[in-house]
Amino acid sequence: MTSIDEDIYSKLDPFLIRKWTHAFYVFFDLNRSGALDWQDFEDLIEVIGEARGNRSDIFLTAKLCLPDIWHKLCEANGKTTDDQLAVSEWHSMWAKALEENSELGWQKCYLDYIFKLLDASGDKLVDQAEYVQVLGFFGVSEENALNCFDKFGTSNLNCIDYKRFLQLWNEFFKSVDRNAPGNYLLGIIDE
Repeated sequence: MTSIDEDIYSKLDPFLIRKWTHAFYVFFDLNRSGALDWQDFEDLIEVIGEARGNRSDIFLTAKLCLPDIWHKLCEANGKTTDDQLAVSEWHSMWAKALEENSELGWQKCYLDYIFKLLDASGDKLVDQAEYVQVLGFFGVSEENALNCFDKFGTSNLNCIDYKRFLQLWNEFFKSVDRNAPGNYLLGIIDE
């Protein structure tokens, strides 16, 4: 996918594009270069080590999983691991997955990893404090994260399990329903 079909923007709901763009810049392009590259993933491993400790399970998981995720992400976009992935290519990748109603090859590994990162206690549930802390790693303000969690953390335990997390993830990346709780999974999207 070295060039983008400019026509995809006319076929997609602008709200989806805003959500995909938000995810790209907030959760993936950590060095703020405007493109994804291996350095973004190395930076994330370092942030996790600083936040959770270099001997923590999630740090070791990140060191093992993130290179594989980067490799699969590059492969899905016809890139080598030394290349960069532009935001337009990110949009095109998600548009193709949406059109084909398929899961991206790297996505399952990323979902497992990010849920484990969110679940600091290891109880297989993400509570509000865990969610707010992790979104803070990515520069999402505490107020923003608290407001978001209130939109989808609706169980009587005020936490989410992996099944609910997957549902919210799919709503974030696939739903055009502006009222879907999953729209808030990765922070408030700028209008």
